[in-house]
Amino acid sequence: MLIMNKKQKTMKTKTTLIFLLLAMIAGNTMAQDFNLEYTNAMNNIFAKVDKSKIATGLLADYGVPIVAIEAFNGVPADSNYVSMDTWKKLYAGVFSSIINTNANLTLPQTVFAAIDNTPSSPVPLAMMHYQYNKLNDNAVQLGLLQVVNNQNH
Repeated sequence: MLIMNKKQKTMKTKTTLIFLLLAMIAGNTMAQDFNLEYTNAMNNIFAKVDKSKIATGLLADYGVPIVAIEAFNGVPADSNYVSMDTWKKLYAGVFSSIINTNANLTLPQTVFAAIDNTPSSPVPLAMMHYQYNKLNDNAVQLGLLQVVNNQNH
């Protein structure tokens, strides 16, 4: 049986806290690196595309679809009623699809803070209605889009 004195327990607690802090910093840094890498890759892929032709300012193919948005087409159905957590993921995915200044969305952190700070009575209700653009699945085959050196033209 290992018995620790008070000084050893304090040292172990400090070591554990330092380890957790470093792990949190590393995790946050890796997430930021991934976001930056993803954004850079998408910007490279769409560098030759005339983004002004994307009328809504939102291109689903450009963003990170955390939740598939196709089911949420404005037609009420059992499959498109969601929890607040799923709604937040949908909003973050739509926000990540901003490709030009035609889209004017509030930062997800601001929206989520407003929702989280809403009193629980009455029950907060969040809805979202955005139009977005999506590349035609057959755009390359139809000659509407070319891929040259991993870039869309």
